[in-house]
Amino acid sequence: MLVLTHRLKMPGLLETMTDQAPELRRVMAEIEADLGPAMDSLEGGPWAVTSHDVSIYNGLVIASFLLHR
Repeated sequence: MLVLTHRLKMPGLLETMTDQAPELRRVMAEIEADLGPAMDSLEGGPWAVTSHDVSIYNGLVIASFLLHR
């Protein structure tokens, strides 16, 4: 399992769905960019994502990935 986190720039934006989508999209793009290098650094890989989950807690986006070889 691999867990990556990123902080939202403006946690208050999560109050409305209209404002939430662009900020969450930005953070998820950052997590996606970090995912490949993070998987490569785990015991030499190769790894693939089996499933994932995303949660938001106090302005922190927490993405967990279940990996397999």
